[in-house]
Amino acid sequence: MKQEFIRYGYQIDSFAFNTEGKNLFAIKTGYKYPNKKFMLGAHYDNWPLLAVASGADDNASGSSTVLEAGRVFSNYNFPYTIVFALWDEEEPGLLGSTAYVPTISSNNDTLLGYINVDMLGWDGNNDSVADINVRPIGNSIALSNKAQLCNTLYNIQLGLHIVNPGNGSTDHAPFWNNGFSAIGIDEEYDNDFNPYWHTPADSLARFNLSFYQKCSKLAYATLADLAMDTLNTVGVFENTIIDNIVLYPNPTQGKVYIKNNNENTEPIFITMFDVFGNLIYSVKITKSENDYLIDTDKLNIKSGMYFVKINRANNTSKIKLIKN
Repeated sequence: MKQEFIRYGYQIDSFAFNTEGKNLFAIKTGYKYPNKKFMLGAHYDNWPLLAVASGADDNASGSSTVLEAGRVFSNYNFPYTIVFALWDEEEPGLLGSTAYVPTISSNNDTLLGYINVDMLGWDGNNDSVADINVRPIGNSIALSNKAQLCNTLYNIQLGLHIVNPGNGSTDHAPFWNNGFSAIGIDEEYDNDFNPYWHTPADSLARFNLSFYQKCSKLAYATLADLAMDTLNTVGVFENTIIDNIVLYPNPTQGKVYIKNNNENTEPIFITMFDVFGNLIYSVKITKSENDYLIDTDKLNIKSGMYFVKINRANNTSKIKLIKN
C-alpha cells in the first residue's frame, strides 16, 4: 500500500502505536488551506487469526477504496489538504485509530471531517441500500447531509439508510469520541448483514460488484465535494445564519424561508443564481417582511446547488443553497 501511494506521488507518513501496529497515511497538501484537512480512511487488518482469513469484505473492500481514491485524486489539486488513512488493528478494538485521533491537533492542523469506509461489498438482497453512520457530534450531521446530496447530484443511485446514533464498532467512533466530525459509509448492517463476516469464506467471489462501486463512488464524490468547497467547508446546515439573516431549511425540498433579524430598517435585496451565474430570482424585502418565503418549486428549478446573494447598504453575503 505504501508503494502504491508513493507511485501516485504522495507524501507518506506512518504512526506506530505498539510493537506490531502501524497506521499509514498518504497526504495531498491543499494549495490554499494546507492546515485544514479532510480524511478518508479504512482499516487494513482482517479477522479471524487463522492461516487463511480472506477479509475481502472486511475490510479489503474499504482499504482498496482508499487506495483507488489515492490514484484518482492524484490527478487533481484541492484547496484543502486530503489525507488517505489506512488503520491497523481495528479488529482487536479500534486500536490504530484510537491511538491516532488524540494527536490530530498537535501540529496546529484542523480536521474538518472524516469519512470511514468499512465493509462495502455485500448486498445479499440486491437492493443497493447502504448505511451512513452518523452522530450529532461536531458537524457530523452536515457531513451526512453532504453525502446524501452527492448521492443525488451525481446520480449514484444508492438507497441511503441513515443510522443515528451510528454504529460505534469501527474507526469513525474514535473521531466522535474526541469531538470530531465524522461519518461512516458501509453496507447495510441491520437488515442485510454479511453472513460470511469473519470467516475464511469472506472472499471476493461473494461481492456484489455493482453495489461496491456505488459505495466507493459515494465516498469519492463526498470527499471531493468537501475538499473543493470553499464557500461552506463543513457541509450543508439545516439553518444557515449570516449577519443575523437566517436561511432555512438548507437543504430544502422546495420552500425556503429567509428571516431578517437585523435591527436596522433598511431593505435587503435577495437574488438567486445557478452554478453558471444565471439569475433565477430577485426580490426586495423590508423589515416588516420578517419571514420571507421563496418557493423553489414555483421557480421550476432542478435539484442541485444554487447561490443566494443578500445585498444591503454596506455589504453583500453569499449563501450556498441545496435543493434536494
